[in-house]
Amino acid sequence: MSDATLADSRDAPAMLVLAPGLSGDDARVCTQRVAAADAALVVSLRRPPDDWRAARDGALPPTCFVTAEPNGDAANAVADPGDLTGLGIAVSERLGDLPDDAEPAVCVDSLTTLLQYADTERAYRFLQVLCGRVRAAGGTVHVHADPAAHDERELDRLAGLFDGVRSVEN
Repeated sequence: MSDATLADSRDAPAMLVLAPGLSGDDARVCTQRVAAADAALVVSLRRPPDDWRAARDGALPPTCFVTAEPNGDAANAVADPGDLTGLGIAVSERLGDLPDDAEPAVCVDSLTTLLQYADTERAYRFLQVLCGRVRAAGGTVHVHADPAAHDERELDRLAGLFDGVRSVEN
C-alpha cells in the first residue's frame, strides 16, 4: 500500500486494520475501538464468538454477533460467508435492535476470510453499504485484514472505503 494510504487514523469512523493472522496487537486495536462504544456488533467470519471474546482483554460494551456458521443461531448467523446479502440483512437487523441513541462499534473479523468466499467487487459493495449504515447510525466500523493474504492493488481498492488504515506489526 502507498504511504499516503497508511495514515494512522485512530479516531477514523471507518478503519481498515492490517495485521498478520491472529495477532495480539490486532486484538488490542480492536478492543480499543470497541471499548469506547455504547454497544458492539461483531461480524465474526473466522472464529466463534467465544474465541473472539477470549482474544480481547479489557471491558467490552454489550456485544452481539453475526456469524457465518452452518449450524449457528438462525437469527444471528448465515450458513455461508459468501452470502453477503444474508450478512447484510443480519447486520441491519442487529443494528436496528440497538437503542436509537446508541453509538455502535462494528467489527468485521475478517476481510481476509470474506474474500475467500466473495470476489473483490462484491466485498467492496458489501463494505460500502455497511460503512454507510454504521456512519448513519453515528458509530464506528473497523475491518480486519491480513496484508500478506492480499495483493497491493486489491488492498488499495478496498482501502478507499475507509477514513483511515492502521497497520499493526506483530
